[in-house]
Amino acid sequence: MSAHAPIRQRDQIGMELWIPITVIAALSQTIRTAIQRQMKRPIGDQGAAAIRFLYAVPFAWSGLLFVSYFYQYSFADVATINTEFAIWVTVGGIAQILFTIFLIKLFSYKNFLIGIAFSKTEVIIAAAIEALINSKLMSFQFGLAIFVGTISVVLLSIRGNFFSYRDLASSLKTESTYIGLISGLSLAISVIAFRSAINSLPEADFLIRATTTAAIGVTGQSVIMLIYLRLFHPSQLNAALRLWRPGLATGIFAAITTASWFSAFALHSAAPVRAVGQIELIFSMAITILIFRQRLSRIEILGTSLLLCSILLVIFD
Repeated sequence: MSAHAPIRQRDQIGMELWIPITVIAALSQTIRTAIQRQMKRPIGDQGAAAIRFLYAVPFAWSGLLFVSYFYQYSFADVATINTEFAIWVTVGGIAQILFTIFLIKLFSYKNFLIGIAFSKTEVIIAAAIEALINSKLMSFQFGLAIFVGTISVVLLSIRGNFFSYRDLASSLKTESTYIGLISGLSLAISVIAFRSAINSLPEADFLIRATTTAAIGVTGQSVIMLIYLRLFHPSQLNAALRLWRPGLATGIFAAITTASWFSAFALHSAAPVRAVGQIELIFSMAITILIFRQRLSRIEILGTSLLLCSILLVIFD
């Protein structure tokens, strides 16, 4: 047997693991968001958004220490914080905070699945922004994805199973639609900014650069949310700290989500990982029906299905 056989076998096992790891990432992300949705009432929108960051800090740094030990890197090997990194991680952190707050607010207007579906418009918006920045010509497939995605957003904005042309015209003017699209735009900016922050760090393994960015980013986000809540929503900050058990659960699932996504992207190319990750919509549908006991209209199911098709068209363009 060749001396390289064990290495090849280990790499093959790693490549095969990306699918279950991606499924775990999508599931833990859904559970984390579901916990935050449930904390709206006792904590408030801003407080429910904050627990995602406040309680994730120790787990983010533990993940960085573990990855650094595994790859035998010291923090100094990669954490040369340059101006470009600082700018991108700040933009990404603030955009992710805004996304989280708007998503929590959206749950007041829409059921759990539709809130998650609106956040998924991030894939389309991010691709459009990157194409604009890079001056790329739009392919037919990408144009079709935007068209289908637009129809899906209109359908997701409509209440009930039946609609008229007046419903179609007014659906995009509702407050819930604005909040949903702003949440998707904020998440798209966050994804682009964090990706740029990761790439701005010195050459090292992807997991090292990614976990470094995650640890520094969530620490900064926690500081921002602590100051913001202390100044403008002190009661929500007190509630978030008092109800530490669900907050801790949110932090644990946030850490599992981050670690799983980064591991999947390190093991396989981005497009298949993002495609499999859309199983989050299935998990969200199950939680909406089985846990939250919320009904889904035929229009909402159709809109979610069209959005999924649009996302897959973008991913595989």
